[in-house]
Amino acid sequence: SMAKPTRHPDQPLHCLLIQPRFEASNFWNMTDSAATTGAKTVAPPLGLLTVAAILPQNWIFELVDLNVRELTNAEWDAADIICTGGMIPQQNGILALVARANRDGKYIVVGGPDPTSQPDVYRDADVRVLGEGERTIPMWMESWRAGEPCGLFTSDDRPDVTTSPTPRFDLVEFPNYLQAGIQISRGCPFNCEFCDIIELYGRVPRSKTIPQVLAELDLLADLGYRGWIDVSDDNFIGNKKFVKKLLVELEVWCIRRDYPFYFGTEASMNLADDSELLDMMQRCEFRFVFMGIESPDPDLLAGTQKKVNSMKPIVERVHEVYKHGIAISAGFILGFDGEKPGTGEALITCI
Repeated sequence: SMAKPTRHPDQPLHCLLIQPRFEASNFWNMTDSAATTGAKTVAPPLGLLTVAAILPQNWIFELVDLNVRELTNAEWDAADIICTGGMIPQQNGILALVARANRDGKYIVVGGPDPTSQPDVYRDADVRVLGEGERTIPMWMESWRAGEPCGLFTSDDRPDVTTSPTPRFDLVEFPNYLQAGIQISRGCPFNCEFCDIIELYGRVPRSKTIPQVLAELDLLADLGYRGWIDVSDDNFIGNKKFVKKLLVELEVWCIRRDYPFYFGTEASMNLADDSELLDMMQRCEFRFVFMGIESPDPDLLAGTQKKVNSMKPIVERVHEVYKHGIAISAGFILGFDGEKPGTGEALITCI
């Protein structure tokens, strides 16, 4: 039962942004780690904060993260529009919100990686805004203003992220989180067979401008946030030339602002081969890197087109990063096609 909004998008609508719960067994549900600092969950929903910045700024926004607390009936009832979405481990939560909205005659919009990958699963939502919001949110607004507020909005164009607005970090209660995220680039130059990043964001990394990145950090610092910032890029070193330019400016920024943050990110293993880059990261207080090591078997890595990992011994590379005061958390995959017996033991030895 499709609900139509009762008001025009140029009016100051009440917009409720809901981050669904991550399923308990999932990689991203690191609630136990978060609890060690008194936080409730890992990171604020950067996607929804960016969506809030793209939508009309005369709207009244409220953010509820279901990984932090329950939604109140008053919050639900007050909303003119509900925006939600996310990844596969949030699918059940998104669909529960869609079902509730349909029951209550509420106008609900979904987007993000999972609705983009499998839009049919979400056909009961009033609006499906697929792909990257910088491109498709304006298409939806245009349609709504023309009297068609419902439908599916999609585009094959990759937005220029230098036009992406600063996320609405003012909507976040930071003590609930272990870290805060910013995104500097989208896309990854590699072609790993098992990864959906290139399906969603393409193989040409698109970077924000340096002033844009520093403005996001300024806002976080001005809002009083301190501590861990996660650079939530698909591959931090997708465009190394740009990253080096950024790190030069970031170091100056850190000194000027008296080092309010330390950083983590994710990067491909070839990070270990560039000591100049590692030095620069160390000086900017990078302390953690997530790496997809995947497997110690070079034949498997070749088969999955992840040859970048098999150039040099894994352990040697990891220790090169350690020398720069950077800890690694690693992803491994067990169960590749063509795995030989004994792969489990080899993985354990490598770890």
